[in-house]
Amino acid sequence: MAALVILRPQRSAEAVLVARRARFRERLGARLGASWLDVELARGVPPEARATLALRANTLADTRTRRALARSLWRVLDDARQGSRPGRGQIATLRADVLAAADELERLIERLLAPGIVAARGCARARMLLIDGAGPLYFRSASHDLAAAAADALAELEPALEW
Repeated sequence: MAALVILRPQRSAEAVLVARRARFRERLGARLGASWLDVELARGVPPEARATLALRANTLADTRTRRALARSLWRVLDDARQGSRPGRGQIATLRADVLAAADELERLIERLLAPGIVAARGCARARMLLIDGAGPLYFRSASHDLAAAAADALAELEPALEW
């Protein structure tokens, strides 16, 4: 069964959302452009802006994806606590920064694993922590520190319901 996407029509001035089946091209675009779509979602582009964003947001907020993000974050935290060296082909994390942000990272992990609805923007921000080589997990001169980035991701996990 094809995925359902909920979109805001481009020509609509009203706050109307439309549901329809996702096209093959949109599903493929969401899969192939996952990293770029994550950047857009993390920046605050609403998922209903485009079908590919809606599909990617749905994938990010899925329980399996959230568990995978939580496992990866836990592995980073565990490696820092044990003083493990990165494996071959892995980029070293900033161990001292990870340890300093341990409380925030643990709260982020707990929220990712908790049942209930989460906002895709927070999942995208958590994923960006892990994959952005110029981010605070790997790069000392990043725009903000790891604890603040983890706290931001946690805050963005809370869905903003506008009824």
